Amino acid sequence: MLYYVTTGKNSSGQLINAGQTLTRHEAMRLYTAENGWFSKEEDKLGSIEIGKLADLVVLNGDCFTVPDESLKQLRSVLTVVGGRITYNSGAVQIHDH
Repeated sequence: MLYYVTTGKNSSGQLINAGQTLTRHEAMRLYTAENGWFSKEEDKLGSIEIGKLADLVVLNGDCFTVPDESLKQLRSVLTVVGGRITYNSGAVQIHDH
């Protein structure tokens, strides 16, 4: 979706949404910090704060700097839901203290 929203192109690379794109920063803000508003859960979701759910992903690349076509290859290497690791590809080493 980040590819589509920022380029206006579908997964085949065909431009279908010209003139209606967002910057990567705008798109990421909508998918993260502003997403809680859509589900009426802004008191639980959208930012890293005490009392909010600890849901996050670590991606295999920098979504702000990779070339447009590389956005389609971004994947989670670590997923945390509710403060618990639900996926770890092995690319991130976790050390228990």
